[in-house]
Amino acid sequence: MIKWAKVLSTSALGTAIAFSSITTSHAAEMKTAKAETTEHVSISQAQAKGIALQDCDGTVTSTEFKQESSMYVITIVTNNLEQRIVEVSASTGKVVKKQEVKLWTQPQVKESISKQYKGVIQSITFNKETREYTLTVVYGEVEYTLTVDGLTGKVIHENKKELQLMPEQKIKEAAIKHYSGYVYSLEFKESASQYIAVILKDGTQYTVTLDAFTGKVVNTSQQEVKLLTRQDAKDLALATYVGKVKMVEYDQNTAIFTVKIIKDNTEYTVRIDAVSGKITYVKQDKL
Repeated sequence: MIKWAKVLSTSALGTAIAFSSITTSHAAEMKTAKAETTEHVSISQAQAKGIALQDCDGTVTSTEFKQESSMYVITIVTNNLEQRIVEVSASTGKVVKKQEVKLWTQPQVKESISKQYKGVIQSITFNKETREYTLTVVYGEVEYTLTVDGLTGKVIHENKKELQLMPEQKIKEAAIKHYSGYVYSLEFKESASQYIAVILKDGTQYTVTLDAFTGKVVNTSQQEVKLLTRQDAKDLALATYVGKVKMVEYDQNTAIFTVKIIKDNTEYTVRIDAVSGKITYVKQDKL
């Protein structure tokens, strides 16, 4: 029994020594591998970014370290909208590979979206970090918020929202705040989501374009116009209905002359646009 025990002890001891040798060897190998990896990386990530940005102005959007090749892979979006992928050696700091891809420009994105969506592009912004465009398109009473991939030009997200138009009376009030006078006409342009207000004052016609949702003035223009006189309105009415003029009135809120003519026991009420000179309304009443 004692002899058998000694044999077992010797065997166990051998196993322990062998295991110890393996563990020590493995630790040495790990230490060596770590030392070798450390030796291969002499350039920091910050230094690699600086090297990649040396010959271009832009923003670093991502940095990846490939341990197997000891290489930094740096993605840059340049100020002239190019995506540049630069590989920098972590041991030498040299640029090993460089690849450039043109991103879509704002005009290209606008043109593409205009073909896909009706309406007006109210805003467009570009995010260098995500390489995405964000656009706001308004058509009628609908607002679209779109996200477009800067690499492919494809719409990757769409958000649709219903908008509330301002009442026409509020739009008129907003227009008159800028140009006191009277609103000759008001027209809604659905494709642009805008109101076009024409205001007349002292022989001047002001054309005011307003945002249909906020009432904000978008554009203005003006031109001199010659309005009809009372005599002009009288002559135009008599040229169509010969008779005796009973009355001539002018409504400055609508720029309309009303002329009443009596002929053969019939009263003609004629309304004439003071701007265009066109007859807009005729009514006959038997006396």
